[in-house]
Amino acid sequence: MKSIYTTCMFLCLTTFYAQEQYLEKLPDNPDPGKCYAKCIVPDQFEIKTVRVVEVPAHNVLEVVPAEYKTVKDEVVVKPASKKYKYVPAVFKTVYDTFWIEEPYNKHYPKMATFTDAYESVEVKSESGKWVAGENPDCPSINPDDCRIFYYKQDPPVIREVPVKKLVSDATSTTKQKGGKYKLVKREVMETPAQTIAIDIPEVKEFVERRVLVKDETTKAIKVPAVYTTVEKRVLVKKGGMEAWRQVPCTLPKDAIILPIHYELGSAKLTAKSKRIIDKHILSRMKQHPDAIVEVGSHTDSRGGNEFNKSLSNKRSKSVVSYLNQKGIETSRLIAVGYGESKLLNDCKDGVSCSETQHAKNRRTEFKFF
Repeated sequence: MKSIYTTCMFLCLTTFYAQEQYLEKLPDNPDPGKCYAKCIVPDQFEIKTVRVVEVPAHNVLEVVPAEYKTVKDEVVVKPASKKYKYVPAVFKTVYDTFWIEEPYNKHYPKMATFTDAYESVEVKSESGKWVAGENPDCPSINPDDCRIFYYKQDPPVIREVPVKKLVSDATSTTKQKGGKYKLVKREVMETPAQTIAIDIPEVKEFVERRVLVKDETTKAIKVPAVYTTVEKRVLVKKGGMEAWRQVPCTLPKDAIILPIHYELGSAKLTAKSKRIIDKHILSRMKQHPDAIVEVGSHTDSRGGNEFNKSLSNKRSKSVVSYLNQKGIETSRLIAVGYGESKLLNDCKDGVSCSETQHAKNRRTEFKFF
């Protein structure tokens, strides 16, 4: 039974954000045939959304044209005078200026200007996890019997969201435009007649002109702000080495090995791999709702041990996350990253192997309990 406990403990440590039922201590009177493993309770996260102003609210100016009315003015172009028989009156010619269309102030609106900026959003809070290591002085040939755990702190993840910042709002300038005038010639008497006066009637002229009633103005139209929504994962509850979890007492020897592929150097599943998981794993788990599956990912020996261990662990968690999205509870899934620790051939470090031989070690295994 000892080997079962130690193996199960390792599996629990690598479970991907599980929400299983944990016990603070082993039950005093357990039912016969039940097995328990001491587990590290994983961190619990909550998904929250944050609204970020992508484009702030601002004004757009619309020009309202000037208004005029037409009026007629009566202008005396030659006043009444007298003409004398012997000494006629003396006149001089002058010119008067009359505006027949008054000028107006034309507005030139200037649009609001923006600048590109970034809004910092914490999409993942600072968190930590327990990491398993090996004891070099372990007396057992099985390294799982002497696991050493240490706490690794993961920094928060900050995302820079591109936004628009208002530099200057819309404004307008004015410049006087238009305006028409007319020069009216008229005669002004300088010296009246000195003898017999003869009345000369005045001469009138009507001038039509346009008078400004309402100057050109601008009207502000409010443009609402544009928002974008960003999701972030917030740590709700930290885990710890305090719990026990019931596990199967018998570990399966055989595993289902499928051609699960990922994007180069990453844990992102390809569309073809998702279809394979749907056909061979998802369908089977739905047919057997009590089944628990260990998702174990392996790498070849190329690359460093720590990198391969981390990459395989991320790939197993990627498969678990995908099955979660398909409706499979996390408590039914155990993610394990073996790295290059379980090669299927002799292609270890320092051994020259073909690409086909290395490819045999790159695999994802599914063990059904």
